[in-house]
This record gives sequence, C-alpha cells and structure tokens, in this order.
Amino acid sequence: MTRHYPLARELRGIAYKLLAALTSTQAHFSFSGRFQNQEVVWDATLLTLTQYHAEQSAPAEPVQRSPFMEIGDATGQGRRIRVALDVAQIDEPAILRTIIMVRQYKRLHAGRREFGEARVFAAR
Repeated sequence: MTRHYPLARELRGIAYKLLAALTSTQAHFSFSGRFQNQEVVWDATLLTLTQYHAEQSAPAEPVQRSPFMEIGDATGQGRRIRVALDVAQIDEPAILRTIIMVRQYKRLHAGRREFGEARVFAAR
C-alpha cells in the first residue's frame, strides 16, 4: 500500500502532518504553533542524536553532542525547525513530545539552542 504525503495525523488531540515516510532515525512533519507572538506553521525535521552525528564530518577525536533545536528561516512551507533528541528511535510518541516541547517554549528565537545531557561519540 502506497501512502501519499502529506499524511494528516492526530494523536491525543495533537494534529500534525507527516510530510515524508517516518523512519527509525528521522521524521519530517509540520504542525501549528507560535513563534514571536505569531501563529506559524512549523516545518519540522526530527532526528536522533546518533543520526545527526552520522551526518557530520568524521571527527578525529571523540566529540560531545547535545540534543538541540535549531530554528531557521520562514519558507513557503513554514518556519523551519530541526530538532535532535537523544533517543533510540524516532516514533510517533517522540514526534508528540517534540511538538509539545516546541509549543511550551516561551521565548523561542532563531538559531540553535542546546539542552539536556551531552553524549560523547567516539572518533570514526
């Protein structure tokens, strides 16, 4: 069965749209929220911290990486936001936690905000 995207979803009263197939390491979705006192559509990419690390150039030394959210520019699809969480896999509960987290931040601003415990990744 082929799914067509965007795919509207609602879990526990939280509505969002999957914009691409969900994988165990990444999700691309949109949802509504507020940014700088205005209603916006968030064009979100959620990935595991391990996936984010794998996308970076190979470090010669061990490197610490922290979970983060990075708010980018507004586009025709919405305001871009990239979130990396230190979780084993991306699933619908992780998507819901991300939406709730973004909606609860009071002073969101463009740029990168790290949070949580840093994790050490070995050199490759």
